[in-house]
Amino acid sequence: MSNFIKITTQIQEIKKDFTTPLWAMAKYSKWEWVFINEDFFWKDKKEITDTDIAESLLKIEKELENIKKLKLSLKDDDLSPVEKKFVLNSLNIAWLKFIMFKSSVYLEAEKAGYKLSIEDRGKYLQTTNRLQNIFYWPEISENPEESAQIISSLQDLLDKNTDKIRSEEAETLQNFIDSFGIPKIELKENKDKNNFKGRFISKEKFKQVFTMVLDLYTLDGWEISIENVDNFSVKKEKKQIVCPESKLETTHLKRVFQLMDHEVWVHWNKWYNTNKTTKSTWEWYTEWEEWFATMTELLFDNTIDEITVLPTIHHITTFIAENRNWEETRKILEIYFKLTWLGEEKAQKEALDRMLRVKRFVSLNEIWANRKDVSYTRWQSQIVDFFQKASDETRKEFLKDFYYSKLAFEDIWLVKEFRESLAVDESELRYPLWVWKILYKKLSGEKIFLKSLQEEDFRFKNIEKLEFSTKRKIINILNLLK
Repeated sequence: MSNFIKITTQIQEIKKDFTTPLWAMAKYSKWEWVFINEDFFWKDKKEITDTDIAESLLKIEKELENIKKLKLSLKDDDLSPVEKKFVLNSLNIAWLKFIMFKSSVYLEAEKAGYKLSIEDRGKYLQTTNRLQNIFYWPEISENPEESAQIISSLQDLLDKNTDKIRSEEAETLQNFIDSFGIPKIELKENKDKNNFKGRFISKEKFKQVFTMVLDLYTLDGWEISIENVDNFSVKKEKKQIVCPESKLETTHLKRVFQLMDHEVWVHWNKWYNTNKTTKSTWEWYTEWEEWFATMTELLFDNTIDEITVLPTIHHITTFIAENRNWEETRKILEIYFKLTWLGEEKAQKEALDRMLRVKRFVSLNEIWANRKDVSYTRWQSQIVDFFQKASDETRKEFLKDFYYSKLAFEDIWLVKEFRESLAVDESELRYPLWVWKILYKKLSGEKIFLKSLQEEDFRFKNIEKLEFSTKRKIINILNLLK
């Protein structure tokens, strides 16, 4: 086990660099017709040289060499068969991603003034796109069903919000929609049965409630931290659940509850159990954990059989970037964000951020997009489809495997072998009570019992009973919220 921990820690160090080399999202300035990051490569440099490229490639070569050395070291390590399978899976995926980054260095450099020949650009694009197909499947535009859903979603948005944009902007978006020749389809929306209209919570009361929830789960040493940040998150090294001060008093109570299920009872819970099972922090991002976390938000108002996975903002923006060049993508995204919830100034900034995000790995002179964001919708759809078709027993076993450890989707089949190989007291593991859904339903005025929750929400089938002390703590939280 000690060698396994050592090797997975080394892999974790490698995976910390899982981002495009030289990439940063910071301040932007206009350069010719393109918006670029002022810190895109190096401060105070608008153009880069072959020497700069060489330095970046050297960093990637070092990571590839580290992966090679780790693979060779497995021959002499006393890892169990399941541990070796996991390590090899992780190293092979890391290898492929760094090869993709190696090609994308040149494409990123072109955005900051580096001159590429047509032949080289085509070579780097082909390699990058081929590897993207391995990780994230082909373009959305190659999937008729997904394309139709997005076109219908955009048409609905335009039809209902035309008054928010100028006539020429409406014409631009309509021309984009019509260019695909895809008939509109009816999209089934997820129900919003009780959205707590007018219900908000002060940051002081929120901190009180959350502290009581931490006590409910006996999370010793953990605390709620309200900070000047943009998003809810979990800081494991500080044992903090971080909440954005600016959002707490302007975010609907239901939405706060959904985010708590997302951040804590999925991300935190899996991290906690991983420390108990494989003795590793395994900090790297796993897409399917994110997809499951997003699904838990939909389960607040819908049973699993009622859920429909609709095109997300990630899917829509990626589709636009697949079919338009840089400047056209930015213009259409700006119109899209004006139609949603943003004013003129915020829509411009959001469009720029999104354009830079979805055009990563892509040449300045080409269409196509970075398709990592595609995975949010595609795999969430697969998970929802899996749960809708699975038996109660299959669902229950899947949840036990899912929460056992922080494994990537391609490694989940290893859980059974890990259980047989590792000496783990599973009574120490945490499984969510989904207390936020209980609070939500109670505050909605519903009379609920554990049995009824188990009948309507497959996740509650993992909960055999609620102890009297647990029920009492939930009642105390409800009294504070009333």
